[in-house]
Amino acid sequence: MTARCSGDLPLPSTLPEVPAARDRQRQAEAARPILQALARVMVTDRRAVTLASARGEILLANLSSQRLGIDRDGLLQHLDWEALCTMARRSGSAAARWQQEAHCFEGEVVHVPLGSAEGFLLRLAESDQESTWLRNRARAATLMRVAHDLRTPIQSLLASAGALTRSDGPGLTEETAQRMRRAAGLALDQVSNVLSVIRGEQSLRGGQPDEDFRLVEEVSALVSLVEPIAAARATEVVLTLDTPADLTLHGPLRFVRALCQNLIDNSVNHGGGRVELRLSAAALSAALPLTDGGGDLWRVRMELSDEGGGLPPEHRARLAEALSRQADAEGRDISGSDQRPSAGLSVLAHALRQLGGEMTVADRGADGAALPPQSEERVIGTVFTATFTLPRAPALPQSAAQGAGGRPLPLSARQILLVEDSPSSRDWISHMLRHSGAEVTAVGSGPEALALLARVEYATRIDLVLTDVTLPRMTGIELAARLSHGDAAAALVWRGPVVGLTAHADDRIRAACLRAGMATVLEKPIQADDLAAGLTAVLNGAAPAAPRAAAAGPAGDRPLDGEVTQSLIAQIGVEPARGFMLRALREARQVLPELRRDGPGPDTGRRLHAATGACGLTGLRAVERVLRQAEAEVAVTNPRLEPLCRLLVDALNRTEQAIGELPS
Repeated sequence: MTARCSGDLPLPSTLPEVPAARDRQRQAEAARPILQALARVMVTDRRAVTLASARGEILLANLSSQRLGIDRDGLLQHLDWEALCTMARRSGSAAARWQQEAHCFEGEVVHVPLGSAEGFLLRLAESDQESTWLRNRARAATLMRVAHDLRTPIQSLLASAGALTRSDGPGLTEETAQRMRRAAGLALDQVSNVLSVIRGEQSLRGGQPDEDFRLVEEVSALVSLVEPIAAARATEVVLTLDTPADLTLHGPLRFVRALCQNLIDNSVNHGGGRVELRLSAAALSAALPLTDGGGDLWRVRMELSDEGGGLPPEHRARLAEALSRQADAEGRDISGSDQRPSAGLSVLAHALRQLGGEMTVADRGADGAALPPQSEERVIGTVFTATFTLPRAPALPQSAAQGAGGRPLPLSARQILLVEDSPSSRDWISHMLRHSGAEVTAVGSGPEALALLARVEYATRIDLVLTDVTLPRMTGIELAARLSHGDAAAALVWRGPVVGLTAHADDRIRAACLRAGMATVLEKPIQADDLAAGLTAVLNGAAPAAPRAAAAGPAGDRPLDGEVTQSLIAQIGVEPARGFMLRALREARQVLPELRRDGPGPDTGRRLHAATGACGLTGLRAVERVLRQAEAEVAVTNPRLEPLCRLLVDALNRTEQAIGELPS
């Protein structure tokens, strides 16, 4: 229920997120003093302030909020409310931007624990002038962080170039050259990552969404990135892994990278002759309080120890100050402290804060272990320990090793590198390939694919590259050209067939793909059997057969494609299918604020294309239809987007309802 913030506030009699009626009433009574205190503060605030549940149910709203019309539908349509609540739950607060006609209000979403329940407080700036001032400060803070993140890849490039051109050292072995080329490729990819963060943070969408990532691959890549810098300083970097190699987590990858990069970079620069990084991860026995549905949570631990003689007291004090500084959702300091930590410490602390993590610092003894406080033993270095918790990415059922009747699966023992920027499409296509017997390595961009294929251990076992045509930073056509015609800069040693995958395979796109060296182009949406048949034909040197036509019959106005939905359910079951459909729906919903607020930008077409493919693959027919119209509209000079946005809102809502009504 919504309580008007005027005078004494009538408080909600029930709270969300508590399963049993008796427990709900008990939690409501326990939370009543908190709600009453919030209400008294909200009623005197001239800003628009709203307290809501993670589902968007309004608990409290002051008069300014009501005048703006902030209700459940508004939260779900104007904001990516679910993602904002997830970020606020993890880090305490998250930046938000509310568009009301021609006005855009900066604000934040703050997590409010209410016993075993929870609420989320949306606070908006009082005026356009205040919003502009806050936005400029946020941009300055973002640019400071990403500028610092650019230092390490640039230093890696310089160190690699220095080692390759140095004439007074020993001869350069092929192994060393390969390692340096890989580090240079990773450095360029990291620069692209940082630039994409700038684009995401500066858009009115308010930052980048969480994504799936393999923890071991990310940390290993960052260690490889700093190896040339470490070699130039005669520092040995040792990485010890105590976590499953295929552990895939879901969270803010940009902050995991920033935390790990700054830890390693600092120790390489100041940590003496040997730096040891131990990465471990363990599944928690139970879900943490206030998480959705008891997900599979993993505690990640990064322990980095060096031999730099110990952290001087003044440096330790600055680190403690950076970690303890209070900051708002954009990283702006609100603690009132006069001391200003260095840029590196500020970036490290901000990343740790956004991950909801903790850090301890201890002296390192002669035996390599952390010394207890006030120890009299000799200090040889420092031990930094950072911990944070993230959920594991949704897992799909394992595919059978054989088909019906014991026949081998069509792609058995084939190694396929998948390049797909849409997280939901990437996971579902990976599952379809594994369902057909293939072993799959999946990446999200062309530079990542080139970096992998420049490594002998990958290049010697990949049989085929399957790439989306529309990708960030490097299109699938550009990737195919580099793979087919060679790329001296990346020292590619892989030669094999490249297959394109796109939601729009017209004659012009097909011709461009074939000129770039692709063997063929397949069109989304595509069924698992058709995908397997097309790739098998290419691997066997034959022409792929035309895909099967969709089943005949009136489509009507149903939001879901019945054939695709039944295929999903048959392969993985109702609940996993529902989960993948909701992920694709969220990906489509994230495009809506960009269309309404930013208008067409340089990346809008690609984002629409990615969402279109994800919705097509998972049978979200109504949303896919509107997204295709939007793709065509943003390509014209003066697009008319508002009618399409209204159609998209309607399609999203109808589709979400239809997914929820799937029989369990």
